[in-house]
Amino acid sequence: MQLILVRHGRTQANAQARFPLTSDVPLDGVGREQVTRTGQLLVASDFRPEVIHSSDAARALQTAAALRDVIDPDLSITPRPELRELDWGELRGRSISPGAAGDTSYARWQQDPMSRLPGGEGLVDVATRVDGMLRLLADDGRPAIVVSHAVTLTVLTARIHGWDLLETWRTHRAHLPPGQFRRLELTAPPVPARPLPRRT
Repeated sequence: MQLILVRHGRTQANAQARFPLTSDVPLDGVGREQVTRTGQLLVASDFRPEVIHSSDAARALQTAAALRDVIDPDLSITPRPELRELDWGELRGRSISPGAAGDTSYARWQQDPMSRLPGGEGLVDVATRVDGMLRLLADDGRPAIVVSHAVTLTVLTARIHGWDLLETWRTHRAHLPPGQFRRLELTAPPVPARPLPRRT
């Protein structure tokens, strides 16, 4: 089955290079334009989605609704908590960049991203959620748009391809910028993913 993975459009937190403080962060003007362009590209393609699955964060649902309005107003949108972004824990609201205005906690976590951030999650936690979502998508079988977040979509892409998760993370080979999309083929059942390491 065919999938289109879409990262939500830009938010003010993205523009400021900050981790989102809450799940209620909306798209900014640039983000809305990004999503409209993506919708237009999908309309011009040969892809015909039958459903949209979206993270239940406001920025993702706003993205999903904008895509639906451009592609097909009758498309259903199903909120999926499994597609939420990595829980950034104590990093919420902080700058992504280290230094006086940022926080070195993120740089330290990058050395071992499988482990959990203080008060948050690690890549293993996201992969566990994503694996359940992939089984649901394969069982459903309909061509779908999946709207989610940078980390979650990176993990989802790695799991679909059976790539090593840590290598995928460190090489940024699956990274999607805000508002951009990727087309993938999901086998049914999904490609056997590499075993996840034990989380700490």
